[in-house]
Amino acid sequence: MRLVVALGLLLGLPWLAFAQRLGEPSLSWYTIHTEHFRVTFPRGLEGLAQEAAVAAEDAYQYLLTQLGYAPPEKIDLVLCDAMDTAHRELDVFQNRITVCVAQGDLAERFNPKFPSWVQQSVFSEYAQFVSADLVFGFSEVLRPLLGKLILPNFKSSELLEGIGEYIAQEALSTPPDVRPGIGGEHRFVRYLAERFGSDFLKEWHRLRANDPWATLSLGLWSNDERIFRRLTSSPSPLPLSPLRERGERGERGQREAESSTLIIQRDIHKHSYLYGDLYLYDPKTKREMRLTEGARVSHAALFPDGQKVLVARHRWGDQGPILGIFDIQARQMQTLKEFPMHDYFIDSFAISPDGEQIALSIWRRGGFQDIYLLELFPSPLSSPLPPRGEGMGVRVQLKPITRDRAVDLSPAFSPDGHFVLFLSDRDGSLKPYAYRLADGAFFAVDLSPDPSPVRGGEPPFPLGKGLGLGPQIQIEPEPFPPWDGFPDTEYLITPYDPRPSLEPKILIPLPGASSLSLLTFGSDALEQHSYTVLLGFDWRTLQPSYLVRYTNRVLLASLEALIERAGVRAQQSVTATLPLITKLSTRQGLSLFYRRDEEELITHQIGLGWTGSWRIFQNELELSLWGVTRTRTGQRLWENSVGWRVGVTAELSEKLRARLFVQQDGQLGIELEAPPLLRFGMLWNPTQRNIEFSLR
Repeated sequence: MRLVVALGLLLGLPWLAFAQRLGEPSLSWYTIHTEHFRVTFPRGLEGLAQEAAVAAEDAYQYLLTQLGYAPPEKIDLVLCDAMDTAHRELDVFQNRITVCVAQGDLAERFNPKFPSWVQQSVFSEYAQFVSADLVFGFSEVLRPLLGKLILPNFKSSELLEGIGEYIAQEALSTPPDVRPGIGGEHRFVRYLAERFGSDFLKEWHRLRANDPWATLSLGLWSNDERIFRRLTSSPSPLPLSPLRERGERGERGQREAESSTLIIQRDIHKHSYLYGDLYLYDPKTKREMRLTEGARVSHAALFPDGQKVLVARHRWGDQGPILGIFDIQARQMQTLKEFPMHDYFIDSFAISPDGEQIALSIWRRGGFQDIYLLELFPSPLSSPLPPRGEGMGVRVQLKPITRDRAVDLSPAFSPDGHFVLFLSDRDGSLKPYAYRLADGAFFAVDLSPDPSPVRGGEPPFPLGKGLGLGPQIQIEPEPFPPWDGFPDTEYLITPYDPRPSLEPKILIPLPGASSLSLLTFGSDALEQHSYTVLLGFDWRTLQPSYLVRYTNRVLLASLEALIERAGVRAQQSVTATLPLITKLSTRQGLSLFYRRDEEELITHQIGLGWTGSWRIFQNELELSLWGVTRTRTGQRLWENSVGWRVGVTAELSEKLRARLFVQQDGQLGIELEAPPLLRFGMLWNPTQRNIEFSLR
């Protein structure tokens, strides 16, 4: 039994790693250089990048004032348009914040009262970054020696999200979201700040940063009870554990149309983008038929004829969404209305029974989520769609029904088409309301009305089964804040250069029985280049060891180079990997590799491998096949062989995965992975009857 510190794949096999891309390799990337940030963006996102740069510097000044701390190095802020969902990521270890600018399902997962999705994301993610990165006292002494290995405030992701959202709301003067199931984390943080004072968060961070247990354990262990007693003279009022699990949409999206056969499904497009497309599902054959390819559909609803589909589509970058009509029989998409640049987002909509009106929930800058009415002249049902490329010939008129700071969602028409129903939090909680089209009157909705009374000659259930009119209410429009467009700054803009963000940011000591190794790793802001370096020395044999791995993902095919030495053993290898199929449920790729091993003899290997993985529920089935030809020093003949490996990867928790695999030579292995830092593996060799451990 022996321990091997190896930052590669077990046995050095060319296992296919599908990189998460921020767009196809042909994109042109640029960087805005501010005093404290590098804002990187692709061509087409210039306006949003300027907005993000201004927001980032504002967030820097606000957090410096509130927490008394600012990271000494520049932070990489990456904007992308690679997926059709409101998405953002924080990598504290690499000083990187990533924000995807599309606003799909924004109102379902985030607070739409923020004036801007990009501004909200920058403030929230930077507040989380500073909260985790803050060092003080004991941790401040160790930070220059070990880098990002010292993160005493690296709390649970839910708690960090709560801190970020609370600070963003306070900084941008945004009302909190009162809807149930949204914002549980920031309500907990708000409770702490309001009960124990405005300096509570600052002192909490400083005391935790000076806690040796938190400093030496990446924030996993800390005496929070002692810290709370010191700050409040009482134990922690609530457990510091995740307050809720945020529900995510599944891979197949949701059936958002009236027909049970219409599906919006997100899948990977061009190996790089997570885009939404239309599918038809046949419940008899249980098969799906794809209708669009890369259409970026976010919402859809069938017209009453069942042959045309109203769709909302994202557009690239700074542009606003498109409302279009798709003809199922002709497989033809036509534009109905284009919205101005990034000032509108279509959250949901419904079609009237006669097909002549559309009710929409639309978010606009300033934090206004209102109900609009779109009238069509004439109805698209009266004639087929014109040939592709020609105008629709349908005049549209957009009219606001509500216009205030309440969040208005999920519009629907009553069966008779006389009312528009919607949900709103204007009364302090999410409740249904009705708008009468004939005279513009608003009503509360009775969820369980008495069927016997008749109000004003109307039937007892004018809004649908079990829904009746409540009392009439007044909704007064509020002044809409004007938007002058994206800011025009004087910051320097240059073509993207990966070198500034490649600097190592973490140093990990790895002690052994008779050796000591130091590990560092890193990547650039776009993860086009990544590296791992391991340097060690064995004082028993007085021999050094090293491992250097570099991966290049600039092109569609990735290239990996490895050099390694441990005593008299050495290895060099080069692997090129080309993705063949990249889907959410299936991934396949082809690898070509060369490997040179040195020990008593020198061995050369050339191989070709195929790797595939299939997602089954929350697990992945993995299969690798390869053929290798090899020769040794002094030999003229090449020996040929084939091999295989089968494995299963299971999600044990949000932050822990387990992989079990077996190879053709009978070797059995298991790996435990806690991204992004640690992967521990055990490999059983039945021939030598030993267990080999790996840490990477």
